[in-house]
Amino acid sequence: MSARSLSRIAALAGAALLLAGCKDESASMIFTGPDHALTLNARQPWPWSKEFELEVVMARQPDCQRRSRLGSAPSGEIRVEVFRPPEGVYAEPIVILRQGGRHYAVSGRNCEMQPFGTAPQEMGARLGGFDREGGKLKFVAAPKPAAPPPLPVPAATPAQALPQQQ
Repeated sequence: MSARSLSRIAALAGAALLLAGCKDESASMIFTGPDHALTLNARQPWPWSKEFELEVVMARQPDCQRRSRLGSAPSGEIRVEVFRPPEGVYAEPIVILRQGGRHYAVSGRNCEMQPFGTAPQEMGARLGGFDREGGKLKFVAAPKPAAPPPLPVPAATPAQALPQQQ
């Protein structure tokens, strides 16, 4: 082997080692079927990077699909919460994303994302959150609220008792 071949092999091996440490993960939240989903992508561009670049993809096929950049987060602090505000609070159906102190509105109509200037007054119901657990990005749905206990039925008094049929 020539010195040129050895240096080429060493360069390829070095590049492979560098790229092997990069991470690219995603997790999805399904709304009403596989054609309507919100996906969070977390990408660590370099093995020595301490932060992940975050992007969200809103898809409502076949009408729209958009990828929007959220920003970056330290590897141990990837957490994006998803909320659904009550109907009628905003002009169109949206979900609200909260990443640290930042809030974003993601349209269910045209899949666009816009940052809120200030935290929204009405967040709505928490649908769940994207978290990195056990080294993997996951969407964890919020627990369903417990059903309220049934109303107690008062005991019938003799005046309220139904007449018996003969």
